[in-house]
Amino acid sequence: MSKQKKILRSNWKRMIVIVLFIIFTILKKILRSNWKRIVVIVLFIIFTILSLFIGAYEDMTFQALLAGNERAQLIFIYSRIPRTMAVILSAAGLSVAGLVMQAISRNKFMSPSTAGTTDAAALGLLISFVFLGNQSGVVQTVFAFVFALIGTFIFTLVISRLKIRDTVYIPLLGMMYGGVISALASVIAFYFEAVQFSNMINLGSFARLGGFWGVYLVIVPLIIAVLFATRFSIIGLGEEFAKNLGINYNRVVMTGLVVVSLISASTFVTIGPLPFIGLIIPNMATSFYGDNLKKSIYDLMLFGAVFVLICDIISRLVIFPFEMNVSLTISLVGGAIFMVYLIKGVFGDDRNKAKA
Repeated sequence: MSKQKKILRSNWKRMIVIVLFIIFTILKKILRSNWKRIVVIVLFIIFTILSLFIGAYEDMTFQALLAGNERAQLIFIYSRIPRTMAVILSAAGLSVAGLVMQAISRNKFMSPSTAGTTDAAALGLLISFVFLGNQSGVVQTVFAFVFALIGTFIFTLVISRLKIRDTVYIPLLGMMYGGVISALASVIAFYFEAVQFSNMINLGSFARLGGFWGVYLVIVPLIIAVLFATRFSIIGLGEEFAKNLGINYNRVVMTGLVVVSLISASTFVTIGPLPFIGLIIPNMATSFYGDNLKKSIYDLMLFGAVFVLICDIISRLVIFPFEMNVSLTISLVGGAIFMVYLIKGVFGDDRNKAKA
């Protein structure tokens, strides 16, 4: 025993070095393969904390919470946490909705905002107000969901029968389709004297009066999207390919449409339109993490959440202590990014045609 103790005493430094080397090697491999995911997680944590402590009430600080300031605790629990959760869930939901829409249509420029889904949800919400008055959020969400599902199904049916499959033309058709729905909503709003309500619901903001309970409905379609992630990836490769693998193509497409419509309806009723999220976030995420939907879906949610958290924080700070509608900030930033991807898509198609 004494000899073993002497050996351990003489070699303990060497053993520590070996253990540290093994730990360092494992961490190095993890960082090499997952450094992008780690960066997004760190950014997500940082901006979530910032979102919780930025606001008009300046005394709502970490020190005030620890000191037991009752007003600070109430603001934190009933305002800051629900708002931040609404930002995260709506961003994650719309990002996944955009990716599912792109898989179904096999087009990188498709999203709820370029397929008439958001406009159809707005029409449904307007119809519920015109004929039923101020109803509960549940009734409004049901109307928005039904109209969004019908509108998206019609557009998907139309583009499936078109011979034109150009990357840019399909979303342009979707914008025209959405414009027609939006024009119909404007006529109805004008005729029934609901223009003010129509203008109000078409501005996205996390500062709306009332709770964010409707956004929690996003959790259900997100779970469905995760469970069907592999099938959505397969149908993105084509109908014949999916059927050869034993996938019920029509059922998966219908599930995808339900997921997209429910996410779009619940976020629109609670927050309003958040443009470009479902369009640019999937493109940005897939350029970082690849096209495997099952592997990248969690990264996509975090990526979208970070983007909207940043835009929301900017909206709160630009005219502090007042607040700008987050949809305006997202439109400015997202519009610029969309133009970059659109130009790349156009020139990419032209180069492919020239090579062919």
